[in-house]
Amino acid sequence: MGCSSSKTDLLSETVVVSDVKPSLDYAELKMAAEPQPELEPPAAPVACRTYRLDSNAAPCLTCPPGWLVRTVEFGQRAGELFYFSSDGVSQWDCPSGDAKVAAEPTCTCGCLKSAHTVCEECEPQPGTEPLTCKCGFPKEEHKPCGRYRVNMSAANFGDCKCGFPKDEHDAAAFDFSTKKDLQKKTSAELRAEMVQKQFADCPKYQVNLESSKFGECLCGRPKAEHSPEALAKNARDGQTAGTTRRDADEMRTKFVQKEKVDCIKYAPNLTSGEFGVCVCGAKRADHTDVALAADTGAKAAKQQDAADVRAGFVQRSVADCAKFVLNMDPAAPFGTCKCGRRRVEHSDSALAAGSAPKTFIKKTSEEIRVEMSAKQEEIGTAVETKGANIGAVYGLGNQLRTAADEAAAIQAAINARAGGTDKAAALNEFNEMMKDATAPAAASA
Repeated sequence: MGCSSSKTDLLSETVVVSDVKPSLDYAELKMAAEPQPELEPPAAPVACRTYRLDSNAAPCLTCPPGWLVRTVEFGQRAGELFYFSSDGVSQWDCPSGDAKVAAEPTCTCGCLKSAHTVCEECEPQPGTEPLTCKCGFPKEEHKPCGRYRVNMSAANFGDCKCGFPKDEHDAAAFDFSTKKDLQKKTSAELRAEMVQKQFADCPKYQVNLESSKFGECLCGRPKAEHSPEALAKNARDGQTAGTTRRDADEMRTKFVQKEKVDCIKYAPNLTSGEFGVCVCGAKRADHTDVALAADTGAKAAKQQDAADVRAGFVQRSVADCAKFVLNMDPAAPFGTCKCGRRRVEHSDSALAAGSAPKTFIKKTSEEIRVEMSAKQEEIGTAVETKGANIGAVYGLGNQLRTAADEAAAIQAAINARAGGTDKAAALNEFNEMMKDATAPAAASA
């Protein structure tokens, strides 16, 4: 019985032990014993649309032609090498085959030149030598375009805009009657083709006033990288997308209030040496709005007659001269009347009397000579002659003068007065011209 009891106790102890779960180390060991699937290598880079030669690219001379080797940057196998081809194949092991003899041309996108495709229509870029298309391939690797367009700035006459001569184009390239089939797209389709902008993972844009960068949010991203929902949520909260716009009355209450003077009406002091000073002695800016508004009333204007206005002016004394006659004496001051007073000192009636238009009267030569003789007698320059301008002969003692002698003496006096025979002749011609000019006016009068 003692043995049976001991067996029973052992069984009970065994049951208790069976209830204990396997330790974690055992589970890890079990998982380690099972074969794990190998991680897939990173995908091969996708070739860009425009080939640009990368002169600093690694040559990868350990790979066969058409293959490149790169280093894994992220993941469990970061730092290891993987291989990819221009066809898009990627693997961990180095591909079999003979290694490259020389480096293959590689684009800046990380793919070989053979992974890029030549565009359908060549568009040469100016300034490239040799002539290169926008896709990065030279013109020789393209074909002539399907629509001939003459290039007016080409070096060779008749070259197309695609860079090829005119005679290398097909006959269909000159058929301008055919139009390209245009496919109309909706706005949704166009938006889907555009590059989608990735917004910041920020639910609400809040400007960081302590940041050194203008418009930066509290999350550290600029305003342009926030979604419209984040900006709209900020606007709904009354912050207007983080701006400092506030109500005018609210802002005025926060300003420092300036103390105004006790003046009920602002009136500028016109005799003050400082501009804008009121009669109370304070400046205009120191007055209240009520005091400034009290001075905005219109002044009472009184219309006056012109005669009343002139009567209020300072009256000047005028000369007691009935008619202003200009004194032609060279010794007299300019603009002096014959009465000895200046022109400005004459009355309006005296000036008007002297400004009447002069009328020309046609006179005969005999009348002019008589007036000239009287003038010469007046100024003391008369020439003593014997006999008049008639056919009779006069004489005094043994001196006889005819009319011709008298005319010759007068002409000699005129020549002497004029300063010579030529000047006297010119003066005579001028007088005759003036008489002919005034003859029609006198006839009409």
